[in-house]
Order: sequence, then structure tokens, then C-alpha cells
Amino acid sequence: MSFAEKITGIITNPKETMKSIAQEPLIEEAVMIVGIYAIIAALAAYVQSNRIKIVFENVTPEMQAFLPNESTTMMIAIVSALAGIFIMWLIGTGIIHFISKAFGGEGKFSPQLITAAGYSMIPQILGIVLTLALYLNMDPVTITMDMANPRSGNGMMTPFLFEMSIINLILMLWAGIIFFYGVQSVHKISPGKSAIAVGIPLAISIIMMIWNLRNIGML
Repeated sequence: MSFAEKITGIITNPKETMKSIAQEPLIEEAVMIVGIYAIIAALAAYVQSNRIKIVFENVTPEMQAFLPNESTTMMIAIVSALAGIFIMWLIGTGIIHFISKAFGGEGKFSPQLITAAGYSMIPQILGIVLTLALYLNMDPVTITMDMANPRSGNGMMTPFLFEMSIINLILMLWAGIIFFYGVQSVHKISPGKSAIAVGIPLAISIIMMIWNLRNIGML
């Protein structure tokens, strides 16, 4: 299968496409997919930093020393997006590989499983493109955070953040389903064991998302 056929197949027929990827894994293709995801995420972080300004009130001198300026905040967001996605790709795949091996899996971490994991991120590329589009079309917002009451500015962005969280959750589940077929094809384990291997880190990610939503007063 060509690179374009694999990308199309991941969306239309993930089971058979993952079988093909497992038989002939090309890690450079996975790196390209993850790289595109990371670049768009970094661009979204840059646009977000320009659209959403946070102003802090009641800042003590001790707190002031730890608050970064706007340019530093923007740089941290961009670098975190770029590096974070590659780290998530490697560590997340490693965890699933370890669980699959514990279940008797036969596949290799590289290039088989890491390539399958890269292809499974395609739905999340759609999500970050949508996020970028929403940021580009939103009016600039200034959020005032009272350091004496850290939850004071949360409500201003609640509808937007809630909608994005729901979209990201759906796409995360879609990516998990795709990777389920990847784990099954690479490690030659049963559907139930593949579901557990993928489901454990996926469940942790969902719990962390819910915890973050609760922390900002959205749940």
C-alpha cells in the first residue's frame, strides 16, 4: 500500500490497513505523521497565546518572581506542544507494548508498534486542525485571574473549552479504536487482550481530562 492509501485506509478500513502496516512497517512514515501533528499543535499554541491573554491581579512579590512574561509563556507553550506529542508517542506506545508483551504479544516495539501508533494519531490531527481553526476565528479574550481566588477567571472560557474537550475526547476514542487494531495485528493477541492493552492508558488519559475539567470548574 502507498502512503496515501494507508492514510485513507486508516479512516475507512483500519483493521485491514493495520495488518498491512504491521507486515511492512515504515517508521519514517509514522515520524512524518507525528511531526505534522506536532507542528500544527505548536501553531495552535502560538495562535492561542495571541488570542487568549491572561492578566494576574493581587500578585505578591514572591509570586511575581515565578510568573513568566507573555513571550516566555508563548515559547513554553510552543515547545511543550512540539516535544510533548513526540514524548507521548514514545512513552504511550512503550506502555502499551509492555502490557501486550505481558499478555504474550509477539511483536516488536520498533518499527512495528511505534509505526502503528503513529498512524493511529491521524484522527487527532483532524482535532488539532479544528482547534487551530477555532482559535483563528475567535475574538481575542482577556482573562483576569485573581491570585487570591485562582478559579476567578475560569468561567469566561468554559463553553469554548468544554466543546473542545468533548471533541478531543471523541477523537481520542477514535484513535484508541484504530490503535486497538494495530496492537492486535502487531502482537498477535486476542481482541480482549488488545482492548485491555490500549484501554488502560486511554482510561488514564480520560480520567486526567475529567480531573482537569473539574479543576477549572467545568464539571
